[in-house]
Amino acid sequence: MWGDRRAIGVGPRSASARAQTPIDFAVGAGVFLLTLAFVVAFVPTLFDPFTAAETASPLVSDRVAAGIAGDVLAASPAEPGVLSPACTVAFFESDESLATDAGCERVTESPADRFGVDGDVQVVIHALDEETPSENPSSIDVTTRHGTFGDVELSRSTDEAGATGGDDVAVSRRLVSIDGTQYRLTVRVW
Repeated sequence: MWGDRRAIGVGPRSASARAQTPIDFAVGAGVFLLTLAFVVAFVPTLFDPFTAAETASPLVSDRVAAGIAGDVLAASPAEPGVLSPACTVAFFESDESLATDAGCERVTESPADRFGVDGDVQVVIHALDEETPSENPSSIDVTTRHGTFGDVELSRSTDEAGATGGDDVAVSRRLVSIDGTQYRLTVRVW
C-alpha cells in the first residue's frame, strides 16, 4: 500500500469520474434559458397595478355595469338584472320627481359622478342581437304605478351630444330584464 504510487491526474479515467456530458449541459442550459425568458416576460407586468392607466379600464366599465344592473336600476337586491320600470324611466329621462315618487335613490345623478369615473360614460339598453348599440338603443313604452311613459329611449351619456368616441374605450355588458322582456345593457367608458 505504501509502495503503490499513483500519479494524480495522469492515466486513463474511469467512467464514473468523467466530465459533464453534452446531454446534461443541454438540459441545464435549457432550464436556465426558460427561467430567464419567464423572468423577462413577467417581471415588467408585476408593476402594472401601480402605474397610472392611460386608457379606459375594463374594470371601471365592469364596475359601472354591475352597479347599474345590480343596484341603481334593480327592482330588488335579491334579483340583480331585473330592472325596476320606474327607476329605469327616471334614470334615462333624468326625471327627478319620478325618482322621488318611486323611491329610486340617486338615479338622476350622472353615471360618471355616481361611480367616480373621470372619463365619459355611456349606458345603453338595447335588443340582444343589436350590433351597434350606441347608435340603435331600444325605445320602449313603460307602464308603472306612477303612470305610462311612451317611447322612452334607453340611452344616456355623460356628454349630452353623445359619447365622444375616442380610440380607447372599455365596454362591459349585462343581460337585464324589463317587464319580463330580455335586453342587453352595454356600458362604454372612455
